[in-house]
Amino acid sequence: MTPLLALDSFKGCLTAPEAVDAAASALAGRDVCRMPLSDGGEGFAACLAGCLGGVFRTVSVHDPLGRPIDASYALLEEGRIAVIETAAASGLTLLKPEELDPLNASSIGTGELMQDAVRQGVDEIWIGLGGTAVMDCGAGLLQALSPLPDRLRILAFYDVDVPLAGPGGAPAVFGPQKGADAQGVAELERRFQRQAEAWKAAYGIDPMRLPGAGAAGGIGAALAVCLGAEMHAGIQAVLEAVRFPERVRECGLVITGEGKADRQTLTGKAPFGVLQATRRYAPGTPVVLLAGKVEDREELRAAGFDAVIQVTPEESLKNNYLDKSFARENIRRAVQDLVYLRD
Repeated sequence: MTPLLALDSFKGCLTAPEAVDAAASALAGRDVCRMPLSDGGEGFAACLAGCLGGVFRTVSVHDPLGRPIDASYALLEEGRIAVIETAAASGLTLLKPEELDPLNASSIGTGELMQDAVRQGVDEIWIGLGGTAVMDCGAGLLQALSPLPDRLRILAFYDVDVPLAGPGGAPAVFGPQKGADAQGVAELERRFQRQAEAWKAAYGIDPMRLPGAGAAGGIGAALAVCLGAEMHAGIQAVLEAVRFPERVRECGLVITGEGKADRQTLTGKAPFGVLQATRRYAPGTPVVLLAGKVEDREELRAAGFDAVIQVTPEESLKNNYLDKSFARENIRRAVQDLVYLRD
């Protein structure tokens, strides 16, 4: 039995390739299929550049708090396509926990990356939506852009499919994760509702009905409504690029994973995309979900995962002990203990 290791990053701790390497270290002497993934968030550009071939360009932009930083994006097909991820310039990992400020953080850096790509003469911009510290409905991004050429095609790949606002919308789901208290979430909800009404009046498009509208703090809606971006589920694009349908048929077990697994996993995150694709192309193959932290376990099992494993001990989570070497060892041990791998 050849295991397929299809893991996303363990955000803020391990990149997707590092997580895959950790899982593979438990399987020394066995054939494994390595498949680092991204669903549109952290690692999206690197994943596609690695699969399709490309080079990276680094430019000076601004982080969510307006500080100058260097951020990179990928150029594919001899510079015809730019692959940008919102996490590169507007990412949650760019800020310390005490710096989180979702009511004021700006997506301007992502817009600056897009503007630089336009200056390079690209025909298409593929933008991965996810992993941001911002909740500005793309206001900073739009501010950074000059008028775009008519020929430019924009494809947006969202990591989660949540509404822009309302019950289950971006403010309620992601506001707390980005540092908003109950009062802050209520203010963000008011802002998002007002923005939705303004866009509907100006463009005749209701952003509440658009797929991926709430992704990346509302950047998804801004791209779709204001720039005419084509919206796609990020994990589906990545799975196609890495030839997942062909490769999963050759494997007897799929091990997927991410930093935190909960009900949000089921809204379009990489592990759920892996599960759905496995059930479609290799329906009898077990799919095991590893995560640094697990919540909503029963919902995850009900969705079809054969096993859901929290790799980090509870005591370590309480003490916030999550360094790279510790995370690698936890993943290695979890994979080593899997009953599916015992001959």
